[in-house]
Amino acid sequence: MERLPELTDILLTRDQSVVFATLNRPKAKNALNTAMVEGLITLCDWLQENRDLRALVLRGSSGAFCAGGDIKEFGKQLMMPEPESDSEDPVANGNRVFGNLLLKLDALPQIFVTVVEGVAFGGANGFISVSDVSIAEENTRFSLSETTLGVPPAQIGPFLVRRVGVYNARRLALTGAHFNATDALRIGHVDRVAHGAADLEAALYETLNAAGRCEPEANAVTKDILNRSANPIDSAQLDLAAKEFAACLRGKGREGAAAFASKTAPVWVETYLAKKEA
Repeated sequence: MERLPELTDILLTRDQSVVFATLNRPKAKNALNTAMVEGLITLCDWLQENRDLRALVLRGSSGAFCAGGDIKEFGKQLMMPEPESDSEDPVANGNRVFGNLLLKLDALPQIFVTVVEGVAFGGANGFISVSDVSIAEENTRFSLSETTLGVPPAQIGPFLVRRVGVYNARRLALTGAHFNATDALRIGHVDRVAHGAADLEAALYETLNAAGRCEPEANAVTKDILNRSANPIDSAQLDLAAKEFAACLRGKGREGAAAFASKTAPVWVETYLAKKEA
């Protein structure tokens, strides 16, 4: 067995044939930066070469799962010049990398378990959407928050539709609404709700012990069979979504990023008051 890879802002440990990956940017509620995304891709490639391992558990440090993409990364992308008409767009390419990560997580031979607590915003819901089992603590807050920043959930959208259905995905993404673990369970976004930290750990180890009864290669082959029976996520679809993300980010996304940074409302926000009956 090879040694675990060393990753930036991600803690890796191993217990027998289970690998635990902990997102470790607690001051940013484990918001994803480029190094973390690239590190998780490295981990996926490593797991593909170590098929005797039976599970990957992904969680966040300090009681928060993941606050989505790091807004500072958006700022860096906004500084990139617009490409010439015949050249590749670095913003689209950067967005597309997250889609590659989700495809790799989806195709892991191991069972992929997400342990969700605190917050699961934006891209965090992509991890949940490709997990085989997702366990959420009851006080977790979820949100498909991208459209409130002026950009689409470009790479996670197709995976979310497969997880919860097109109409649930549309309702959540088009409102940016916050929802709780009970709501997530009801629509099939998570598989189990735990009541407090102790119950969360108990639910995780119940899942791992169930997986521990299964032969790893049989699980890997079974997962591949089941994935082939479903509609695969088309890479061309993710390519187009990345281009659309780049166009939105360079448009109203500039206002959204600036408003988020200054803790003000972006220009497109409207508020409606219910009319009182006469």
